Amino acid sequence: MNRSILLIDDEDTARTMLAKFLAKNEYDVIDLPDAEAGLDLFHKRGFDIALLDVKLPGMSGIELTQKLLEIDPSLPVVLITAFGGVDTAVEGMKAGAQDYLVKPIDLEELKIVIAKQIDNRKLAEENRVLREQIERINSDALIAESRQMEDILSMVSRVAPTDAPVLITGESGVGKELIARTIHDLSGRSGAFIPINCAALPANLLESELFGAEPGAYTGANKRMRGKIELADGGTLFLDEVAEIDLPLQPKLLRFLQEGSYFRLGGNALIAPSVRVISATNRDVRVLVEAGQMREDLYYRLAVISIEIPPLRERKDDLVTLADRLLERFVAKHGKPIRGLSKEARDALIRHPWPGNIRELMNTLERAVILSRTELITPVDLQIVSGGHLPNSELLADVERAHIRRVLDETDWHISNAADRLGIHRNTLRNKIAEYGLER
Repeated sequence: MNRSILLIDDEDTARTMLAKFLAKNEYDVIDLPDAEAGLDLFHKRGFDIALLDVKLPGMSGIELTQKLLEIDPSLPVVLITAFGGVDTAVEGMKAGAQDYLVKPIDLEELKIVIAKQIDNRKLAEENRVLREQIERINSDALIAESRQMEDILSMVSRVAPTDAPVLITGESGVGKELIARTIHDLSGRSGAFIPINCAALPANLLESELFGAEPGAYTGANKRMRGKIELADGGTLFLDEVAEIDLPLQPKLLRFLQEGSYFRLGGNALIAPSVRVISATNRDVRVLVEAGQMREDLYYRLAVISIEIPPLRERKDDLVTLADRLLERFVAKHGKPIRGLSKEARDALIRHPWPGNIRELMNTLERAVILSRTELITPVDLQIVSGGHLPNSELLADVERAHIRRVLDETDWHISNAADRLGIHRNTLRNKIAEYGLER
């Protein structure tokens, strides 16, 4: 279906020329000489984009821009102005126009600007629909304030209804499994989402976990075992850390991806489940292919669609919104009277490089909620220090136990005083003392 353009210009010759050019480029164009006629028509039907001259008889192009956006806030508006009217065009952009062109109009530039604005609108519409779908699944699932994540959500919305294999790449902790689960949830597939960590099992066990085994297939195989691929029938198989699969096992996985069927270990019955395969890795697969550690044909089968998730340090627009969402979750979980992040804490979050990405952010915020004694989280609560962070091996439970022990000792084990300093109820403190086996 051709995209529609509302073109309004009181100069008949220029308007006709532009309309013919756009029509040749497969746009449906309605051109009118004045703003009032354009506004009346817009009340009756919508357009994908509006191209408006700034100087029109009666209502100006800027006034018309405001009225059109009142009807359709997502409408892209491109203004046309004379060389000396650039300041006016800038004023129009403040009123909501997306771009402007200076007369005499370069037709190639016009084509590029129109295509860009229509693509931007399409992307925004896809993201809006996807956000609504995601909120029905999990309101905290994905944050997409940055353009990078908006582009990823757009791809997710287009890929989800298909059966195409997807390879998700990115550093540890960026949310690869979250994207995989979102694709599955939006796919409409009735089966389960079955994850398997390919790095967690030795090759011989991974093979049986994936493909299943018949009795006697190997020592200890006393009964038939259905593999993860079979369990994912009708759903999605998620191969996490797929780059760690040993070379000898890769041809069997490739054959399944090519033919859609396989045999259990020790079996002769062909199994052909309906499975969508999504895989993920934090390694550069192309480097592994060049080094001979992954088959090139397997890589191409896994990566029919490739999605690369940028690290959190490159998504500052997402970081603060994500931090606010996570903070709300942890405040509710631990029952602390915390209102939010201080300005200094927000600045510290933005400056930190987050080598552990979202996983590190979650750990940092939950620990801060547990340790904070005030209504606002401070940089001290975050424990972000120059040149690094607390050791990743320091578990939240260990931090909480040590903190409670210190406060109890400082208050001479006065339960009410210690509970007040910790910001929790006395009964909660007593439960924590029992949970951690603390003794005076």
